[in-house]
Amino acid sequence: MQIVNRIGVIGAGAWGTALAKHMAEKGLHVRLWAYERDVVDSINQTHENRV
Repeated sequence: MQIVNRIGVIGAGAWGTALAKHMAEKGLHVRLWAYERDVVDSINQTHENRV
């Protein structure tokens, strides 16, 4: 059986961001989904969730 090292996190609030960060630090490919465009832009520019 092949293990896929990709994960998607729906919701870029405090918990979603923390989960995505933890999984990325473990070497998984993480895709974080956020509803608000300003949150998406902020995370893409600074690699932090400041909103």
